[in-house]
Amino acid sequence: DELWLQLTNTSVYYTYLLLLLKSVVYFGISAFYLVRRTAVCCSGKRS
Repeated sequence: DELWLQLTNTSVYYTYLLLLLKSVVYFGISAFYLVRRTAVCCSGKRS
């Protein structure tokens, strides 16, 4: 049962890591688009 416990712990750890990575990437993309949009908006280039 010790092996199963270790396997479960590893799986939980990797799942948490993946979720964290995904949220960080999502936040980075959102921030990038937000900054780019405000930069374009404030530079006076209106179509």
